[in-house]
Amino acid sequence: MELIFTKDEKWLEKWDAFIVENPKGSHLILSDWIQSYTSYGFDFEVGLFLKDDKIIGGFAAVIPKVLFFKFYIIPHGLIYQSGYETHFEGHCKSIKNRAMKRGCCYLQLSVPISSQPIIKSHVYHPNEVKFLKTIFNEGKLFGYVYSSYGINWVDFKGFSEPENLLEQLTPKVRRNVRMPYNKNAKANFVTELSEIKKGYEVIVENARQANYSVRSFKDFKPTILRLIEKQLAYVVNCKVDGEVKASGIFVRSGGFITNITGGVLRHKPDIKLGYMLQWEIIKESFKLGSKGYNISMGGSRGVQDFKSKFGAETINFESPHYHFILKPFYFKLFRFFDTYLKPYKSKISVVLAKFK
Repeated sequence: MELIFTKDEKWLEKWDAFIVENPKGSHLILSDWIQSYTSYGFDFEVGLFLKDDKIIGGFAAVIPKVLFFKFYIIPHGLIYQSGYETHFEGHCKSIKNRAMKRGCCYLQLSVPISSQPIIKSHVYHPNEVKFLKTIFNEGKLFGYVYSSYGINWVDFKGFSEPENLLEQLTPKVRRNVRMPYNKNAKANFVTELSEIKKGYEVIVENARQANYSVRSFKDFKPTILRLIEKQLAYVVNCKVDGEVKASGIFVRSGGFITNITGGVLRHKPDIKLGYMLQWEIIKESFKLGSKGYNISMGGSRGVQDFKSKFGAETINFESPHYHFILKPFYFKLFRFFDTYLKPYKSKISVVLAKFK
């Protein structure tokens, strides 16, 4: 078995194809997703385990750089083709060696681990990866790269089509799903830059009203355009009287679609456009033959309650985060600076970008 580290476009395309079909795959390790961190001055690479020039496993690493501090962060994985997972333990040494070679003071990986049968094909069972606790320390000490920690799963088992699923939801939810269609709202999967931008403006405005931040369109545009071109991402705009009033962004990986972000502008009367967004992507998931849909973790209490109305089951991964401090002195020094900067974490991306 051969291990290569690469940014070569040919291999990145093969890696993405591997991620999209592998049930343990995640959008967090698609090549375009990890490359998006370069806008903050971070580096990246993909590590591939090859057999007869074919990918049988691998990982994607984001390598943040701040002054003389470097970190090796694997947001999700490692992942393998079925039957090769037994190599995981042995490959941990290779990861450590690579992080050291890249001059990093800290290594972190987040592994999808769960004993929940409903998502068993998408995770490692805890008994499969007991070795992690003997090689690494548990927990996450670096928080500036979003890492995998769970899945909010809408299961399609037992349903042959979307309407079958809809019939199992409450009468109120069924009414809310159907309302925007009955009120002549229009939902479209858009690919043109001008329409994508209109949708993102809705997402930004929704975030402003709810007092949270999202990436600027300038930073996010290259990533979303490449993913759409590869048919790995979807932007859904909902229009009322010709104006975009709701928009959502979704990405495909691991054999299913994940809800990334979205927003709905206040509209009177409220015709439940948020339900329309989710229902459109659920219908698309059925078309793809997916076994379920990841409506995504997190959000306010109200957002989480909304997601649960589609029958979503929130499943937190079991002890997913592991780390190893490669250079204790340097990492302690970083922790000092990090503590000092805590009051300014809302501006951290700007600070990091200055050190490109």
